[in-house]
Amino acid sequence: MDVKGKIEQLKQLRYLKGEVILLTQRLERLETEITGNTRCRWRGRATLEYGAQLVALRDALAARRATCMAQLGALHRYIDSIDDSRMRQIMAGRYVDGLSWKEVAARIGERDEQYPRRLHNRFLLQSTLPASLSTERESLSDAKDPDRRNRIG
Repeated sequence: MDVKGKIEQLKQLRYLKGEVILLTQRLERLETEITGNTRCRWRGRATLEYGAQLVALRDALAARRATCMAQLGALHRYIDSIDDSRMRQIMAGRYVDGLSWKEVAARIGERDEQYPRRLHNRFLLQSTLPASLSTERESLSDAKDPDRRNRIG
């Protein structure tokens, strides 16, 4: 994989924290609907009619959240495994904290934003990303597939 491909893979991982939060919120709302909260919009309809669908959707969301959490953990382990302290700071600043190159440069005590970017690109040319950083995620639209629950399992 070339440097651009590695960068794109790592960029996608920057958004995992936000996605985990959103999925957690969705799961909490679904749990409220499943348990029949008084504010539930399904109230007045047959709960059994929607119960199975809600449970399947909850399971799909939970599986997607677990995938995101695993990828986020893999990113942290990958960055922690880098031997060079400065490179760890560059990678963490860019991909974990979502800093711009200018902010990354300031964090490591440099004025020129090109310096950390060049170090970063040189490092990615020489290194291999672990397979666990794969950005392929299951689509939520697949949750409509009744056999999907068995495949996620």
